[in-house]
Amino acid sequence: MNDSQPLALDGVRIADFSWQIAGPTCTRYLGSMGAEVIRIESNRRPDPYRERSISHFINQSKKSVTINLSEPRGIGLAKEVIALSDVVIENFAPGVIERLGLGYEELRKVRPEIIMLSSAGLGHSGPDYRQVAYGTLIQCFTGWSALQGYPGREPDIGGIWTDPMVGMLEVFLISAAVHRCRQSGQGQYFDLSMAEATTMLLPEVILDYSMNRRVQSPAGNRHPSSAPSGNYPCRGEDQWIGLTVDNDAQWESLCRTLGDADLAEDPRFADSISRLQYQDELDAILAGLTTEWDAMNLMERLQQDGIPAGPAASVADLWQNPHLRERGFFGTYRENDDAGTQRELPTVPWRFDGKVEARITGQPRRGQHNSYVFEELLGLSQAEVARLAEEQVIY
Repeated sequence: MNDSQPLALDGVRIADFSWQIAGPTCTRYLGSMGAEVIRIESNRRPDPYRERSISHFINQSKKSVTINLSEPRGIGLAKEVIALSDVVIENFAPGVIERLGLGYEELRKVRPEIIMLSSAGLGHSGPDYRQVAYGTLIQCFTGWSALQGYPGREPDIGGIWTDPMVGMLEVFLISAAVHRCRQSGQGQYFDLSMAEATTMLLPEVILDYSMNRRVQSPAGNRHPSSAPSGNYPCRGEDQWIGLTVDNDAQWESLCRTLGDADLAEDPRFADSISRLQYQDELDAILAGLTTEWDAMNLMERLQQDGIPAGPAASVADLWQNPHLRERGFFGTYRENDDAGTQRELPTVPWRFDGKVEARITGQPRRGQHNSYVFEELLGLSQAEVARLAEEQVIY
């Protein structure tokens, strides 16, 4: 990573009012792409995720100021920051940003070409828009939870992935709006529904119901049209390999690799339809064969034979993965603390001409850039800043 390398969003300034996970994930990527992200925080109501380890990742590549938005002068300072910005991002509950006097129509008076993105669990309109929603809850009421897990068991939430997914979608929207603004000088307002973004990832399920009135249910690790498909135990403690066979040629290759040529001749597994019909018996047989193999060795053999396969990697496996290391996926960053702590974290999942082109810095301390923003950008004197801090406006 070369800090002097020109980046796509150089010259773009973002006033970031977001908190929790989705919004900060978005602005982390925007900052890594060159945007100057000014995170507006407050000691009056701190972001609870500041106390979690994920904060060291999602709040990289930003500056931080503290503004008390419960004070009229604090709202004035926020507007002054926005007047010098290209983009505003917020994910408060619906109605909060308007009650603060920082809604889109108000901000257009401050900067007519402003781009504003407001995200909420169910968007900012409709009969249910005021319902409280977090990522894991969204996975429940958008249909995902009912599809995850195993048949006959309780629904599986499946981890917190809605927030980071939505954050990356927001990167796409903001980048497109910045491009449009550079061409036309026009701003944009985005009302983003996290629930709708999550439901957009279920097109086949929705099509199946709309066309066939069929409600799909959890299938565990199985595939609706390919068998075998799943995770199978390998040699060692809690070692597994995931594999999927898509056609008869792959099935025959799998049988040869596992050393059971007779299995390919078993009439129960003669074709894909038969293998789907006898999946329970097939899975039991394969589990007995894969336990003789090391997961990585088996993956390499199966991949050589054109069979999609991969080990169920642990975090330790990822950390030591030579492919990720070769691509520079992990980078070392210095934290903005008194000890100068260094951390190794993921960079970005893309490369330009084979190189990581990103500007990534450690998470800022809360209010670390108060002097830069209030004095250098807004032109306040040190005495004014000190007075506003004493009055808990800068707080």
